[in-house]
Amino acid sequence: MTAPRVATTPTTDLVSAVLTRGAEQPRRLAIRDSRGRSVTYGDLADGIASVAAHLSASDLAVGDGVLLALRPSPRAVMAALGVVLAGGVVVVADPGAGEALLDVRRRTVPVAAAVADTVVHAATRPPFSTLIARLPATSGLQLPDLSTPGLLHVVSGPRLPGVPASATRWESLPRGPFAPTELPPSRDALVVFTSGSTAAPRAVVHTVASLSAGVQAAVEALHLGGEVVLHTDQLMLGLPALVGGAVWSLPSVTASTAAWVRQARRERATHAYAVPAKLLDAASRGLPPTLRTVATGGAPVLPATVRRLSALAPGVEVRAVYGLTEALPVAVATGEEVLSSPPDRTVLGHPLPGVRVRIDRADASGVGEIVVRAPQARHRIAGHAADTEVHTGDLGELAADGSLLLAGRAKNMIIRGQTNIYPELVEPLLLERHGTRLRDCALVGLTDPVSGDERVVLAVVPVPGASHADARAVAREVHRSWAQLADESWRPDDVLVVDTVPRRGRSNAVDLEALHELVARAPRAARA
Repeated sequence: MTAPRVATTPTTDLVSAVLTRGAEQPRRLAIRDSRGRSVTYGDLADGIASVAAHLSASDLAVGDGVLLALRPSPRAVMAALGVVLAGGVVVVADPGAGEALLDVRRRTVPVAAAVADTVVHAATRPPFSTLIARLPATSGLQLPDLSTPGLLHVVSGPRLPGVPASATRWESLPRGPFAPTELPPSRDALVVFTSGSTAAPRAVVHTVASLSAGVQAAVEALHLGGEVVLHTDQLMLGLPALVGGAVWSLPSVTASTAAWVRQARRERATHAYAVPAKLLDAASRGLPPTLRTVATGGAPVLPATVRRLSALAPGVEVRAVYGLTEALPVAVATGEEVLSSPPDRTVLGHPLPGVRVRIDRADASGVGEIVVRAPQARHRIAGHAADTEVHTGDLGELAADGSLLLAGRAKNMIIRGQTNIYPELVEPLLLERHGTRLRDCALVGLTDPVSGDERVVLAVVPVPGASHADARAVAREVHRSWAQLADESWRPDDVLVVDTVPRRGRSNAVDLEALHELVARAPRAARA
């Protein structure tokens, strides 16, 4: 691409920040992907302007939704920021979202256009549609149907059947000057959907201001300056890297852990982000010697996680990021802070500057739901009035020094007698201790219809190839070693050997409804 065509002055919104850097440092490396392809900040700015110019010329109105179904890539960044620059609202629909979730998206937030990989369109036609229909819901390949009449289409990727004849190919986007739409801070910019373990997906609406504040908070909390090379496939961490002037090393979302590590080494990454399980796997294979900081989140980062990371990668700083779709990030803890966690709690760190936290409906021990107010908090849930507070669904308390402590998830909490049991705090410990014989596990409570108390059942999945006798032996060992892992009051009443723990969504959260049904149907003879 040629030099950027949008002249900007420095502002606080993330789109203008990237465009300004593209104008001032057009040849500076911005992104390098898994195939070694490089994109400069000038390329980024040029692509953002091209998308915005095409949408504006096609009469996209301010506030119109644009469905984004591109895999994480430089083009996905250009498309997302180009939509916002043109006055549209990005409606995130990644190619692994699944048709049921996309139906919620279409009904909740109607869209006028779609920017998608050609494979998404091809998936709606035989033979691809027939093959995909046979895949399980957990495959991540249930692609959205973009056949809604009247949509304006932009497509990226190889020529495939199923792409509308009217679609504009990425390579054909305009190459001319563009006068950007003003970006008022209060204007809607992004709609992204939650996917919890029980609740239906909710459409979270971020404004230009809240999205930009979250990006800037991540820049400052993780020190993403110009000397940083950040290795991650997460868009909401890659965008802060770009705003901070760093290089984003972008692996494929389908990359194996070995390939992930190879790319990090090749790019001489200084920082990396991944969920705890993937980061631990990567660390066991040998992280690059250039790495100074690893950040992790998306699941509780427990002391056991930090200890293991520190043993596998001595000298590398650990940062535990706490946040959610509705407010990211809220707090960032150092590895040392996590290791100082009191019993049955996990330190999340001090709330970031500008973030206010209160504990709602605290019990006698001080534990209640964590409620957040912050500049990076979403504006509203689609279909609901604007709300200045985010109820996280997490249970926690504020320590005497002002740091935030996690106790568990409110909707996952199991109540037995006077004891509150938080599965997220003990399940990773079980997998760490029994990882050579245990592939997965989940705690669930079955409510007694008379007393209302809950019987606690631990569902365990043995490693592949384990015999039934091996599985029962693992279950017995779990019971024997429980006192070394968690409080005795949390001990399960039963350990149930199952083929799989049902999970849902790209977050891979436990599907509590399905797990309840599975455990409730299991005969006593199946229990260890």
